[in-house]
Amino acid sequence: MPKKSKNLVTLNHLPGILLASEAECERWVEAGLIPVAERRTFQKRGRKFDAPMFDPDVVAELASQIPVWRAGEGGISEAQASRPRKDGGDQPLDEAAHRRRQSILAPVRRNTGIYVAEDIRKIESGRWKPERVFAGYRAVFGKPMQILPDSAPIDIAIEFAFAEPPEVAAIALSPARVGHPELASASEVLEARLIDLQDATFEACEQELVGWRDELATYLDAYEDADERQAVLGGIRAALDKLDRIHASDKGGPAAAGRKLRQKLDEYRSKAAARRLRHLREAQIREASGYERYAAIFPVARSLNRRFLFLAGPTNSGKTYEALKLAREAETAEMLSPLRLLALEHYERMSEDGLAAGMITGEERVLPEGATHIARTIETLDLHRVVDVCVIDEVQMLGDPSRGWAWTQAMIGAPARLVVLTGAPEAIPLVEHLLAMTGEPLEVKILKRKGRLRVEGVPANLNKLIRGDAVVAFTRRDVHDLRMRLVQAGRTVATVYGALGPEVRRAEAARFRNGEAEILVATDAIGMGLNIGPLRRVVFSTLRKYDGIRDRQLSAMEIKQIAGRAGRFGHHDEGLVTALQEVGAYAPVETVIRNALNGDAAKLRGKAYVRPNQETVLSASEVLQTDRLGRVLRHLYDTLVAGHPDLRMADMDEMIELATLLDTVDLPILDRLSYAMAPVDGREKLAVELLLDWARQHARFGQVQAPDFNVNTDLLKLEARVKIATSWLWLAQRYPQVFEEVEEVVALRASLNAKIEEKLVATSVSHRRKPDEKSRRERSAKPQRQKKNRRGRDEAEVVETESYRVRGR
Repeated sequence: MPKKSKNLVTLNHLPGILLASEAECERWVEAGLIPVAERRTFQKRGRKFDAPMFDPDVVAELASQIPVWRAGEGGISEAQASRPRKDGGDQPLDEAAHRRRQSILAPVRRNTGIYVAEDIRKIESGRWKPERVFAGYRAVFGKPMQILPDSAPIDIAIEFAFAEPPEVAAIALSPARVGHPELASASEVLEARLIDLQDATFEACEQELVGWRDELATYLDAYEDADERQAVLGGIRAALDKLDRIHASDKGGPAAAGRKLRQKLDEYRSKAAARRLRHLREAQIREASGYERYAAIFPVARSLNRRFLFLAGPTNSGKTYEALKLAREAETAEMLSPLRLLALEHYERMSEDGLAAGMITGEERVLPEGATHIARTIETLDLHRVVDVCVIDEVQMLGDPSRGWAWTQAMIGAPARLVVLTGAPEAIPLVEHLLAMTGEPLEVKILKRKGRLRVEGVPANLNKLIRGDAVVAFTRRDVHDLRMRLVQAGRTVATVYGALGPEVRRAEAARFRNGEAEILVATDAIGMGLNIGPLRRVVFSTLRKYDGIRDRQLSAMEIKQIAGRAGRFGHHDEGLVTALQEVGAYAPVETVIRNALNGDAAKLRGKAYVRPNQETVLSASEVLQTDRLGRVLRHLYDTLVAGHPDLRMADMDEMIELATLLDTVDLPILDRLSYAMAPVDGREKLAVELLLDWARQHARFGQVQAPDFNVNTDLLKLEARVKIATSWLWLAQRYPQVFEEVEEVVALRASLNAKIEEKLVATSVSHRRKPDEKSRRERSAKPQRQKKNRRGRDEAEVVETESYRVRGR
């Protein structure tokens, strides 16, 4: 009866059954002397292989045939299998030889104290498992050596691989029985060989060290400053603490070990010198950029006797009105705003007042000849145009990690005789700290809120909101969810969130302000820059937001900024603040809001944000001897203001990622910097791909085609396309000869914004009939249906009569 499959054994079991070596069993299997019962597929370390399986009973019966196989004409003796190959390559591992070598090595280790072992390697031989072969011996020996002058010796470890001496191989591979005298003789030969290698290797290392120390002395003499010499030596000393074994073999001999040691030491010296050079380069870059003395970067501002006025107050305190009044009264002025929408409002207001006004933003420029009052987004500040008054709005943005650098630059570099700051009182400590760099005088004027702001004692019901309420959420998804729920309840809704373009936000705010929409659903975008009008109550849908890094609770300053939009002065006597029932238990929510409004929010303190300018990037590129913008920006981010008492680097991760992608484009480094600074959302794959495509067109053809988008798509894609068109126009302001089709893209953006507004308006009103209207329509339609039914019955009778008459004839 055949053996059950589960009782079969593998090749590894055959030596134990037949009392033969593994190599012999493999040969007998290949010769067909040992029958294979079946083959199975195994998986090991992710690899599949077939392995022969054997019947142990059949194999045991074949044990009596082993002497015949060994002595037979077609057989291969154990001695023949153990002989070296003709090509001098590695030998398959023989168990008998392995046991003899272990006996030879034991007294060698005991007598010399050197670790020495067989060098066994696994080689892929095409069989179902790797073949283990004997390649020689591997020894590790060490010795303390003097490497640096005036320093303690350091242990140097050498790992040396060498071939088996012929005398030792003859005894290990002997076909005859080997006794203790032969093994002792082989141990003496191997021990002598090992001692010779150790002595020769250490002698070679000592010779190389003498030459290396002479070179090091010559190298250090080139440094005139003793501190620099000690810095290089300190770097080498620190590296020597992590020195690994030196690997050598008898192929290169002991001299190769000495050369490898010297190569290691040369590498350590080069790295120590490079580290020192890097520190020098960082110092050179800081010196060239002037960031060590940041205020000195702005010579025009330093030439003026500037004074500062900080109009500090909460929302609805009239601080912006007071600042613009000072600007209007001046002969020349500039208004720096955080948003294009705010700049547009300031421009229109000054134009209505009859001033020669202009406007400059990232993507547009309205600058009539002789303009005296210019509204700008803060990043477009002209550091060379001297004016009488410069208004810097929302100065608490100094604490923003992404854009705070623009407010730092404006405060230190705005060329105006009077700089007027507006913002939250929490920014006073940081403003004072920053102006300590320039020593310029600061006057702080605290403004109080016009109108009372009260926290309601009960939560709000979403289905019972009244006209003039604003519901605040913090994600686009939540805004649209609240909006649809209100629309389904029969309410008219206006919508404002950051992904909408300024034109759409302005149109939606106007719908709410003019009464076309009862309820406003918005993100914290309403906290800055929008003329909301008669907003009576702010209703928080949550007190948590995701800030790009983590989900967190709103800060007191954020709650103040948003809640302060309620109760616009001139429309309501007081503003109300509450939260939806969905937020949770209202008592703790009410406490958080009340404490934020009545208490002091966390003050802005610490260091101000900065970002490298074009001159700094160019200097760093020259010092680092590279035009790879990604590498230059990363180096500047890590080192430019490291350790500065007043400054820190703004968030540049997205800019560095874009710069690394743009390094594949053949453009000058400053042009690549402009593209990396473009207002592109790095999370939008299409926007990034288009930016790279524009850069390639710029490099190849000197012109960039305008985007051509279809306006008939969903709202999310429309918003993304508006951002892409805005990025194109932003670049067009910097490269007007390359981005020529400006009018077409302006028209495209207007069409996209109009389509967005159309969709928002179309879906902001419920088209379902109200219950009372529906019942009234049904009552009025009932008599008409009755008349129609009677008329239908009469007509049916006439037709039936006529049919009867026809049949009768």
